[in-house]
Amino acid sequence: MVEGWSRRKRARALTREVSSNFTNALANYFGSGPTDVDASRKAHRNYVSALEENGVVVDVLPGLAEHPDCTFVEDAGVVIDDAVVIPYMGHPSREGEQIAVREFLGKCLEVFQMPKGATMDGGDVIFFDDRFLVGHSTRTNMAGIEFFSAVALTRGYSTMVFEVPESTLHLTTICSSPQPGMLITAEGHMIPEQFSELVAEGVEVLWVPNDESYAANVIGFETGNVLISADYPETKRILESVGFTTQCVDMEHIRAADGSLTCCSIFYQ
Repeated sequence: MVEGWSRRKRARALTREVSSNFTNALANYFGSGPTDVDASRKAHRNYVSALEENGVVVDVLPGLAEHPDCTFVEDAGVVIDDAVVIPYMGHPSREGEQIAVREFLGKCLEVFQMPKGATMDGGDVIFFDDRFLVGHSTRTNMAGIEFFSAVALTRGYSTMVFEVPESTLHLTTICSSPQPGMLITAEGHMIPEQFSELVAEGVEVLWVPNDESYAANVIGFETGNVLISADYPETKRILESVGFTTQCVDMEHIRAADGSLTCCSIFYQ
């Protein structure tokens, strides 16, 4: 096992079905919005199957008609070992999505409710080795980061804050970790200086071209397999050149609502 996997083994995942009103989901970065709910639901089922093929036990919450973006469940809760932070989300239309997430995860995890005035989307958080990388974005404010950091500290984790550029929605939109000690990110968004401290510690940063920015969001497993979005050949080549096997998932209909691979699940043990 690669050192560090034991602290973030992807044993279980909470997901949520696509809303019947998914065509009204927010979209500002990768597309103009979903157009086909049935096709989007099929894509989501295939996503769940891909997780299961990699040994993940997947629980699926029902979609919410009143919340078009609810399938992006990652934003509604952030797990820290045996705890989960339930945030106030960064866009007002998404308030209420957290209720079922809190009820489900609260059965096995200690719940920390973020105070009003503090906002955070889980898409701005990356669990990386012995710390959390947290994005300061239009959806996540400093009050949210400070609350989250305080909870993380009670579990022995530090946080490192990154300024998220206006060119992207969340930190995880253009940055993720395929394995301990390694990050993958997209040119034209983050800059090398933002990772200099990590690089000095020995972290390897893989850069994908700007025109494949969407593919910088991946899900890695301790087997060396990495889920990547289909139709991004250079990202596939880069990952395979450093020893990963890749499994492509068609994310076209999910991408239309600015959603990526990690957006659709909350991993916990």
